[in-house]
Amino acid sequence: MIFENIAVLQANGTYLPSCYVGVRGDRIAYIGENPPAEDYGERINGKDRLLMPGMVNAHTHVAMTLLRGYGEDLPLQSWLFDRIFPFEDKLFSEAVYWGSLLGIAEMLKTGTTSFTDMYYFCDDTVRAVLESGIKANIGRGISCFDPTKRLADLPAYAETRELITQYHGAENGRVLVDVAPHAEYTTRPDLLQDAASLAAEHGLRMHIHVSETASEHKECVGRHGKTPTRLLEQVGMLRQPLTIAHGVWLTDDDVHCLTAHDVTLAHCAKSNLKLGSGIAPVVKFREMGLPVAIGTDSAASNNALDMVDEMRMAALLAKGSTRDAGALPAGEMLFMGTRAGALSQGRTDCGDIQIGYRADLVMLDLTDLGLCPSHAPLSNLLYGAGSRAVCMTVIDGRTVYKNGEFLTLDIERVRAETQRAVDKIAAK
Repeated sequence: MIFENIAVLQANGTYLPSCYVGVRGDRIAYIGENPPAEDYGERINGKDRLLMPGMVNAHTHVAMTLLRGYGEDLPLQSWLFDRIFPFEDKLFSEAVYWGSLLGIAEMLKTGTTSFTDMYYFCDDTVRAVLESGIKANIGRGISCFDPTKRLADLPAYAETRELITQYHGAENGRVLVDVAPHAEYTTRPDLLQDAASLAAEHGLRMHIHVSETASEHKECVGRHGKTPTRLLEQVGMLRQPLTIAHGVWLTDDDVHCLTAHDVTLAHCAKSNLKLGSGIAPVVKFREMGLPVAIGTDSAASNNALDMVDEMRMAALLAKGSTRDAGALPAGEMLFMGTRAGALSQGRTDCGDIQIGYRADLVMLDLTDLGLCPSHAPLSNLLYGAGSRAVCMTVIDGRTVYKNGEFLTLDIERVRAETQRAVDKIAAK
């Protein structure tokens, strides 16, 4: 395909008012002010349109669309142990498949082209990923409260190894597998150490919740005499490329420790606010050298999977909490929501509009009232129009969403089957 006479936003905020972007196969093959000499097939009129990189959701639990609105107005511990875990105890395979498809549909519609996930029944989430056309890093959540069990004794261990064997690198790398212990407070240090060894054995990235709440952070110090970050260092997890979710209560010492390793923080502003966990000081973290990407967390704690809205909230929180209107300007916010997320997944050829990169693209309708007049298109997107301006989503050169139509999903069936699964769980 060739986008003609279209405005382009690159991941660093560079704005190109009118150019041609050619896609051949799954790659961006041409960017220029003049038409290319060769034929690129389908021609897409770029008049009143803007092309930006696809967004990357760096932390979520996509099948938790099943629990949207189920645990409201509760702090994290009550939310988890009184509502979420009991519901999840009744999950079954098909429920996770349909819940994953529903979450993926929401992401495609709002311009997300890849996500990092931690959950259960992961083969069903992978099935949904493969069918829908989206990209994903998938990790089977690992937790254990039985002091007699080692990692190799847990179903999560066998399932993770099976995921690696069957799906890591599937569909030309659209699916990657991470090793994903849930958190320090749900996983003993020896299990974390074994998980790190598993990741090292297969050259995999890791994904974990860290210092989400003040009580979690303090209780870890009480149990182990060190913060969650320093515990991860002790057990060897920082030797693997790692995404840590939340990090609201990281200390300066924690951040110095993390920046010495290949670690990205997935900032989940809305979830942290909704659960009363606090506000992560990401401006300070970035100034200290810690890479920060953006995640929505789940639809059970957000309650949306809309990355544009998430970036808006993150930017406004940074400005308000620091009382600095210049904090996290739109260009930096775009980088965090696109390229930084792709790098956190190990996808070095994704997250930007550059020749040779994967063609993960989002087209916006500049006639949307929230984008008019177009003094600053990116700022208008973040603070005005939001994701409703998304009119096309392309992943690896394949159009998966266009003008309200899902090209890879039967959205009416997804809605109906998800509701049927929720009703079945509720009946238990």
